[in-house]
Order: sequence, then structure tokens, then C-alpha cells
Amino acid sequence: MRQRPREERGGPAPGKEHMTAAFEGEALEAIGREAAARAWAEGLTVLRPDGAVVPIPLVAEPEALSRAALAAAAAEAERILSGAVKLARALLVSGDARDRAALEEPFSGLEAEAMAKLFTEAPLAAMMARVDWLLPADGGAPRALELNATIPAMSGYADLAAHAWIRAAARARGKTPREERALVAACGSHMERLRDALVGVYRQRGGTRERPSIALVARPGDAQIGELRRIAAHFRQMGHRAENLTPATCVPEEWDVLYRHVWANRVEPDAPFARALRAPGRYVLANPVNGLLEAKALFARLSECAEDADLATRAGLDEGERAAAARLPVTRRVTPELARRLLEERERWVLKRSWDYGGKSVRLGAELAPDAWALVVAEAVEDRRGGGFVAQERIFAARRPATRVAPEGLSRAPLYRDLSTYCGLGPSRPSGSVVRAAASPIVNILGGGGLAPVIPEDVLDALR
Repeated sequence: MRQRPREERGGPAPGKEHMTAAFEGEALEAIGREAAARAWAEGLTVLRPDGAVVPIPLVAEPEALSRAALAAAAAEAERILSGAVKLARALLVSGDARDRAALEEPFSGLEAEAMAKLFTEAPLAAMMARVDWLLPADGGAPRALELNATIPAMSGYADLAAHAWIRAAARARGKTPREERALVAACGSHMERLRDALVGVYRQRGGTRERPSIALVARPGDAQIGELRRIAAHFRQMGHRAENLTPATCVPEEWDVLYRHVWANRVEPDAPFARALRAPGRYVLANPVNGLLEAKALFARLSECAEDADLATRAGLDEGERAAAARLPVTRRVTPELARRLLEERERWVLKRSWDYGGKSVRLGAELAPDAWALVVAEAVEDRRGGGFVAQERIFAARRPATRVAPEGLSRAPLYRDLSTYCGLGPSRPSGSVVRAAASPIVNILGGGGLAPVIPEDVLDALR
């Protein structure tokens, strides 16, 4: 495995910190407080299992990115997504036993039944997906860590954070209401890009209504119901009939477009919505059941395409997809042969279970003592369930001073930041990015972290 020098990697351009004296100290704190209060009132919250609605903390310092950097990240994310879709299709046909285990074993019941239709009946594997990156501490382009295609959430959260911050900053700078609205419009809207992508798929499938009806389907008590309600409200503001429904209350035949925000394994097989999961060619379903695209073993195999020309050719990767694969952090399926290198280079590696989410199985070699790391590696070698474990080149993320605004008050501490960028394969491609910040290098917005507003640099310039 050749370690590529950073100057060879290319990919999306990095952003830059872009703060001015107008947005520091007490002025920044005041903007953060006002923005957080507004965003919380509009849905920047999570619903806990006990029924408590918990505001998501807001980072007062925005992440300023150029339009070019945002566009480059979206284009690179799209290349990663399209390459992963092509590779998954190929591996299901001609991959080895471990490939098939990673792409099939984690799923059962309705989920497995529905996913079996992904490459035979579904017209589109992913209307919207999200690539999660880390911003390297030593500079350079963001590095992609994983692909999310089942529930590529946070588009509503992204708008709530950015738009609330812009409004608060505009008022602090003495802008008129008209100027404030213009700045929000210039920032753009992830919810609007999602709406446009859904309508694009509807039209591609032969739909003719100017404003098709849209059902947003989530499990009862979904943690992100605040965001989902805000998205539905935006769709209604744009002239659609839109409702937040559950699999039991969504009759798919009554809706033009079905936006799936629920894992198929959370859907009862006899629920009305299950009919749409089983027949992705009949209904305008975004996304169809496609969880196999999130397998980290698939990401590892995509990384391998940088050095395995035969694998890349078998998958049908084009030049752009091969180049994107070469820019991924080196990611490989754990084997006894690789284990020796993992032990010798402990601080350079991260271990992850192929099928997992929420960072529950992530182990950072640099954060463990040698004996503890050796035990983790040994267990990963032996555990082949659902494709087993992958090892990924550690990206040491940037950490910057941050002012975290939470209901209990302000706190200041250095926080790590990631970057999550939207992409898709439909006729209208979602784009835009959201940034999470956290005290831990395994980013969690509630565990001592929060959401940072992403503001295009030209919008921030206009607020100076």
C-alpha cells in the first residue's frame, strides 16, 4: 500500500478560517446566542427515547468555505458515490465470499428482500447521499472517511444553523430586513436542493404535476423529527402537499413522492409503506433500500481500486472515479497479513466494523496503549461477521478554538470539525455541506460538540 504524498492527492479544495474583528469576542457571543435560540425554536433539536426534546448546541464560529471549495467537495462526493454504486453492483456478481458477506449478511427480513431489488428494479440507487470528511490538521484537501446513503440526514439542520447565524449577524451589523433576506438567499438552502432533487426524480419517472405531493416517512419517535418537520414545512411553503408520516400511516399509493428516512429493518413487513420498499420500480421512492452502499468494506474495496486496476476495470470505474478512489485515505479489509502492519504502525491506523454506524466500533490506534491495540487488532482479525473489520489510514483532524452555545450556557474549548457533503445520482444533484464539531476526534454533536454554520465566503464578506 503506497502512502501518497499530500501534494499528490488533489480533490476538493480546503476551506479557510475567515473571521474578522466584527465577529469576535462579545459580538460573536451575542450572535451565537441569538442564532442558537432561533435555530432551536425552528427545529435544531433531537428527540430522545424518553420523549425529551434536546437542542443541538451551535458553534458560534462559522465554517467559511469558498464557492469553489463547496462545489469541489460536492463533485468529489458524487464521484465517490457513483464509484461505490458501480463497485457494489460488480462485487455482488463477481466478488469474493467476503465481499458478498459484507454486502448481504448484515441484512435480513424485509430489509434483505427490498435490497435485493436495488440493482434489478430500482431506477436509481441513490437520489441523495452524504460523504463525511475530516479536515486535516496539517492543511490540504478534506479526506473522505465514509459514505452515507440510507439516511443522509442533516440538510434541514444545515439550513437552520446557517440561516439563523446569518440573520443574527445581519442584525448585529445593522442590515435592513431586505438585506438580511438577500443574504440568506445568497447562502442557499439544502432543503430546497433536496426538494429539487425529489421533483427531478419524479419528473424523470414520468410525473407531470407542477407540485407533486411528498410523504416524509420516518419511524415513530424519530430522533430527528424536528428537522423532518422543518423540511416538510419548507415543502409546503413551496406549494407541495407534504406530511410527516410513519410506515404504518403512509399509504404509498396516495403520494407522488416518498422520501424515506427510516431503516427498512424498522418497518413492519405488513406496514403499508413496506409495499413501496418491495417495489422500488413502481413507486417514486427516494432512496430505495440501499444500505449495502454504506458497508465500510465496500469503501475499502473502492480504496483498493487505486492500486488494483483489474478491480477498477471490473467495476467499470471511469477516470474521475478512479482518481477519487486514489484520493481516499488508504482503507483495507483487516487480514492476518495486514495485522502485522497495524501493530507496527499503531498510531497511523483506525479500526472500524464494516457494518456499523454512530462510531460505536471505531478504535483509534493513537488513543490506545500498545497492548490494548494488539488485543483490538487480534479480535478484528478473527471477527468476520458481516464483512468483518476494516483498517483506515488515520486522518488527524484540525482542532480550533470554538464557542459552543448550549441551553446551559456558553463554553469555550478547542473542537474538532468534520465536513459532510451532499451528492446524488438523479437528474438534479443535491450539494452543499454541513459541519459538525466535537471535543472527541470521533465526532458527535451531542457529546460535547455541536453544529457549526457553513457560510459561503462571499456571504461572510458581505457581512463584514
